[in-house]
Amino acid sequence: MLKHTARETEYLLHLVFCALHGKEPEEAEGVDYSLLFELAKQQEIYNLINEKLQRAEFIPQEVKETFRNQSMSELNKMIALSAQRNVLYSELTENEIKFMPLKGLIFKDYYPKESMRQMSDNDILIDEAKRKEAASIMEKLGFTPVDTTQNSDDFFKEPYYTFELHRSLFDEESNFSPRFECVWENAKQDENNEFLYHMSKEDVYIFSVCHMYKHYIKACCGIRFLVDNYLFLKKEGGSLNREYINSELEKFELSDYEKQTKSLAMKVFDGEELSEEEKKLLSSYTDFGIYGNNEGKHLQAYSALSQDNSKAGAKFKYFLHRLFPKKSDMLYLYPVLEKKPYLLPFMLIHRFFKGIFHFKETKAEIQRLNQIEKEN
Repeated sequence: MLKHTARETEYLLHLVFCALHGKEPEEAEGVDYSLLFELAKQQEIYNLINEKLQRAEFIPQEVKETFRNQSMSELNKMIALSAQRNVLYSELTENEIKFMPLKGLIFKDYYPKESMRQMSDNDILIDEAKRKEAASIMEKLGFTPVDTTQNSDDFFKEPYYTFELHRSLFDEESNFSPRFECVWENAKQDENNEFLYHMSKEDVYIFSVCHMYKHYIKACCGIRFLVDNYLFLKKEGGSLNREYINSELEKFELSDYEKQTKSLAMKVFDGEELSEEEKKLLSSYTDFGIYGNNEGKHLQAYSALSQDNSKAGAKFKYFLHRLFPKKSDMLYLYPVLEKKPYLLPFMLIHRFFKGIFHFKETKAEIQRLNQIEKEN
């Protein structure tokens, strides 16, 4: 779990509420501002709260300076990324490659200010038939391929330009892989560019819920996902085709998850009181960073096993899974297996002895598991 207290979490949420509603923050006692900054950074929302924090007279000057420097650095990065993105869009258009902005490239327009929505990378869906041409464009622009998955080719250029060119929205080999069969058909062609497409509003929301769920079940995820959906629903909720959305969510078995997260986001960012169960749920979005971490991964793995097993049985299956991960997990941990699958037995032996020789880490994991078991 992140090294912060409930006080810092509560105050961070208060600052987010103020930023979203144009209100001035109230002073609070007992807040460790260095921990608040750590939490905001791990959640990747310091740009969202920076302006409100700067205007608060009771915030120490050195804290304001820390937030200001981080936000200015992020702003410079966003400006540079925007310029590079426009160059890429022009190249894709010139080469007659259909493309569609995704995720943060859509949600940034729903924030009070575009600069409030931070992005670690730029996600763009392209025509799968033009994959090689798109890769050539990236090479021409000075990018280096850094990763290739079932659904995307990822590129990087110094100092911080990261682009993910998606061929499909989800990796078919992942634990959760909903099929968006009509995303191009549902999309709207841009009025000024025949190769630029905009995802339908219904698919934007469905994809956002699916993307959040993918991270959540793997290792938990951050509150920015909730903020995105909150702002989107506040503006578009009344005009959405809920019949289509509900049908798709039911097909993906996400109806309950969507209702749960929608209710949580509305209550948190409208400033309503939460039940004890809702507070517990909220902690899974505040305690493990924007994309989750090992703590969140252990929590979700144990929680999934404990639903159908006794405590002892869940713990046994948990460590059995840790010793002998699924094939997809082993491929992630040991990429060499992609080309040399016959090395799998040796890698499993390697994991076993790694656990022995790194006993401190193993012991710490056992202690975390005991704590999770206690809390549940």
